[in-house]
Amino acid sequence: MALSEEVTALYDQGRISTRQMIRVSIGSGIYGFIARREPLVYAGVTYQPFGLLEVSDIGGGTGTAADGGFTLTLAESKDLGLTPEILTQIEDEDYRDRPVVVYDAHFHPDTRALIQVEPVARGYLDVIEHNEDDERGYYLTARCEGRQLDYSRRNGRKRTVADQQRRDPGDRFFEHAATAGRVDVNWGRAVGSAINTAKSAAAGAARAIGFKGL
Repeated sequence: MALSEEVTALYDQGRISTRQMIRVSIGSGIYGFIARREPLVYAGVTYQPFGLLEVSDIGGGTGTAADGGFTLTLAESKDLGLTPEILTQIEDEDYRDRPVVVYDAHFHPDTRALIQVEPVARGYLDVIEHNEDDERGYYLTARCEGRQLDYSRRNGRKRTVADQQRRDPGDRFFEHAATAGRVDVNWGRAVGSAINTAKSAAAGAARAIGFKGL
């Protein structure tokens, strides 16, 4: 999304007021958070104030190395009622593989009016880590996979039908992913032909002597 002329002009003047926003869709609903002290209603979602909200640099690289991964850090804020007890409740939610969007909300420095909301990252929640230190107190670190990783996993885990259904209900692309390479799965082939039987036998022999990649 291109920045509006007004936002660009304020950037050039060094006067723009920008706040980061996060939109998360988890099992119990859609939630929004914004790094400021007042809530903001945008596109039908109320973005609640969050004391400390940090977004890492988006994963770089080019081609297949550009994973687009990023992390979110959300810290407690007793002034806003965000106690450690509240933060730990995230574990009661079905959050894995749920979509998350990071926005930059641009406000006018004088009127405080919202000028433009710019999406800067899209991905899926992977792992949420719980941490605590003297500086920030209790905080969560949410590791997110970029959308480029819809069909792969960096941790070696096979994508399953259940995973994909969370992202695209009805898509059964990964129905046999967990068994591929270990059993002969008929990926749309005609079953019972002499050619398929010979191929299955050859593949089984290759696996038996260690050529697992063939």
